[in-house]
Amino acid sequence: MAGLPRRYYTNSNFPLFDDVSNVNVIITIFALIGGVVQIVYLYNFFSSMYYGKKATQNPWRATTLEWTTPVEHIHGNWPGEIPHVYRWSYDYSKPGHDVDFVPQNVPLKDGEEELQH
Repeated sequence: MAGLPRRYYTNSNFPLFDDVSNVNVIITIFALIGGVVQIVYLYNFFSSMYYGKKATQNPWRATTLEWTTPVEHIHGNWPGEIPHVYRWSYDYSKPGHDVDFVPQNVPLKDGEEELQH
């Protein structure tokens, strides 16, 4: 801003920079606030990682296949046979179903049409 040099120890020796000296104070205050906020972030991150609740298999109730994979360290995604896909990946609010979402690997009901996307 206004040509204020960044690497001078002090700008008070130059009367040219007297008008913008308050900008350095404001930047320093916001940098200190940003540092304190990072401490809050780190506390939240590590407390959630070690003491937080474990998430369920599909916490957002998504319909796509990646939410049906088991949480295991195996080669590939599914143990055994790959599941068959019966419906579109974003099949929400299906008429005739009790829940709002129907996963892709749930077989079709009688009379339900398979969408070809």
